[in-house]
Amino acid sequence: MVESNKSPAEEAVCQRVLDRYAPRITPSRVEFLGNRGGFSGAGIWRVVTDQGNFALRRWPRSQLPAARILGLHQLLTHLYRDGLTFVAVPLLTADGTTLPHETGDDWQLEPWLPGFADFHTNPTDERLRATMVALASWHHSAERHIPAATSADWFSSRHDAPSPAVGERLQIMDRINEPLLVRIEKSVKAVLNPQIRELTLRTVACVRRGRNRIAEELRSVCDLKVRLHPCLRDIWHDHLLFTDNELTGLIDPSATRTENVSCDLSRLIGSLIGDNRLRWDQALNEYQRHRPLSFSELHLIEVLNHSGVLLSGWTWLEWIYLKHRTFTEAGPVISRLQTILERLEHLNNER
Repeated sequence: MVESNKSPAEEAVCQRVLDRYAPRITPSRVEFLGNRGGFSGAGIWRVVTDQGNFALRRWPRSQLPAARILGLHQLLTHLYRDGLTFVAVPLLTADGTTLPHETGDDWQLEPWLPGFADFHTNPTDERLRATMVALASWHHSAERHIPAATSADWFSSRHDAPSPAVGERLQIMDRINEPLLVRIEKSVKAVLNPQIRELTLRTVACVRRGRNRIAEELRSVCDLKVRLHPCLRDIWHDHLLFTDNELTGLIDPSATRTENVSCDLSRLIGSLIGDNRLRWDQALNEYQRHRPLSFSELHLIEVLNHSGVLLSGWTWLEWIYLKHRTFTEAGPVISRLQTILERLEHLNNER
């Protein structure tokens, strides 16, 4: 039985997808969870069965080509077989695919990982160590993965190449100009929520103040050569599940692609502990106990951390005022904007 606030037609589609896993998976209850706190546009359902709980995910339309998603599934299978039990491997349907296509969408069903994304409410040293050990293990295993020819463009490994993130971020920085910032400031007046209005005006001011310096930092490392292999690229606080002090789940690896570990480390550590320099050192030292970093990677972490903070602010400005994205609840949006703005203001006051 599907329990949700979705239309009967959408519930029927969900049921047809689950039927493709029968008779191995027989749901007793299916609960729609929206996007489970994320902002990607994916739909998530909790599927309750006698065999345990599962997560049914609907990929946003046109987000990624099927070949890349299937390549990700192959990587996740490799990681799990390598002993990384905190990753979820999509299940095969009765007709042998991990990516069933139904009514214009791609879907996947995977085990429901235990734990809660609650590091901020219980930020123990043990949890930070467990996170760094898990990430180092993920990187070690991913580097040994041999992708299929159909997904090699996204999941290959190579040495001595520039970080793709640097070039991509420079392209975004080149699009952020004064006329666009002025246009956003004028659009703020149409926003009904006063907190969002205030937060976004302050975010515009921070982006305006910091964009030239951040662009210059990125240009200084655009030719820096580092090791590349599959990395998560969007690993942050809400994607880590803990049971007590143990990391028992690493969810939503959808952004995974060939990159340098600096991208993951800058994104993750910043989301967990903000700008606490002592804890940054603690996290990096723990990671390096299991996977040493080169001088170039340590430098790149700093640059990607700075640009990631500024571009997080820009992404929200773009979503709200240029792409006119809508969100079902204002609370999570305000919370994210407040967190980003705090780091943006710290970044601008650093120098």
